[in-house]
Amino acid sequence: MDQRPTNKTQRLQRWFDEHPRWDHASYGEFMHVGANQTIFRIALQEQEIGPETRILDTACAVGGNARWMASLYGCTVYGNDIDEEALTVARDLAEIEDISDLCTFVKAPVDDLPFDDDMFDMVITTDLFDPPEVNRVLKPGGSFIAISLVEDPKVTPVQLSSNWGLELESSLDVTDLAFAFNRAKEAEARLLHDSDMIGARELISIMNESIAPYTRGGRHYIMRLRKP
Repeated sequence: MDQRPTNKTQRLQRWFDEHPRWDHASYGEFMHVGANQTIFRIALQEQEIGPETRILDTACAVGGNARWMASLYGCTVYGNDIDEEALTVARDLAEIEDISDLCTFVKAPVDDLPFDDDMFDMVITTDLFDPPEVNRVLKPGGSFIAISLVEDPKVTPVQLSSNWGLELESSLDVTDLAFAFNRAKEAEARLLHDSDMIGARELISIMNESIAPYTRGGRHYIMRLRKP
């Protein structure tokens, strides 16, 4: 019997069942602030995106933002991650969503991207990234959109953009949103734990990994930068 999932929900659920982790159990497909496209659209304001646009989603996991942009704008998207099983999910979901002709997902670390210099009109991320590699693969005039936690409260987006050799076009402090998001996920995880759906280790990991950086003063920013 063919066990291939026929829809997005089935494919994602199979992955969650096969990979029980703290950042899957209660976070689902949207494992980071900004991986929810409602928030991500804030960063895309005033951006011209169309079928001719080539975009990289670095540290893409299951490629949620990449697939969303391909579906919405008809643009060509690439994604890289070190988790081959997550990339397999991304490819399967692109096939299910009938956008596989627009999506390419490759296994590669963020600090060694297998792409040509000046290849992308836009690079996006809601997770890890390597500034020199982002700079290398981004076209002059191209945009880098990062939705990221900055754990050192003394470091500002202006300082970061200068260190990265990019021009800061806009920044938005979304720390209150990020903290509330993670607090809600902690409460959700407690319910899962009380229902014996996740173990104590997963609950502790959620608390340590998602809440602690904010209690130490970390700030979460939406940053839009441009390569000179």
